[in-house]
Amino acid sequence: MKNSTNIFLGILGAATAGVIIGMLIAPEKGETLRNNIKGSASDLAKRITDLIASGKDHYDEVKSTAIDEANEFRNEANNVYKKTKASI
Repeated sequence: MKNSTNIFLGILGAATAGVIIGMLIAPEKGETLRNNIKGSASDLAKRITDLIASGKDHYDEVKSTAIDEANEFRNEANNVYKKTKASI
């Protein structure tokens, strides 16, 4: 998990640097450039926020599924134990 997180952050950082360098090289007025950078930063922040929310939702879903399956397994194990104990 840590390796994929590092890869994602590396790609995100490279994309951000590419956008900023591209804007700085582009022949635009300073005010237009600042507005473009501000808009791009805002869009990037929104995408990151959406990605984090999506990741949290996925985590909650996986956690809930794991808990449900663990409870089912525990119930099945208890039933087998009770049947075994009753037959002894």
